[in-house]
Amino acid sequence: MNNSIRLFKVSGIVHKDQLVVCVKEWKLLKETGRYYEIKSEDASVKRVYKEKLGVIHDDTKAYANGLISSHTFCAHEDIETMKSLIITELDSKISSYLQDLLLNRKALESADENSISLHITELKR
Repeated sequence: MNNSIRLFKVSGIVHKDQLVVCVKEWKLLKETGRYYEIKSEDASVKRVYKEKLGVIHDDTKAYANGLISSHTFCAHEDIETMKSLIITELDSKISSYLQDLLLNRKALESADENSISLHITELKR
């Protein structure tokens, strides 16, 4: 095991009007040819595959309560780059949600009484 390896979890969270970027060091427990087993003080052991280092993971499964988050694991020298990439990823996710909401608004604005009552009738069957 190479004890000089230090892995960090970089997380970005947007909640309503606040952006929080957290960096937390994880203790290396085991290294194999394919993965690292790591652990933080307040989390269970996690296996991070070497090819997944620096890959941003979307933690937001469904948008609710104004919360969007992403994270990655990386080496110390990559922290600043990962912070920037996570913020870019969060911005892209927000843009995507806004586009979807604009399409939903367009559907509501173009709805007329006949199409609404037709769908209600179909649901009653």
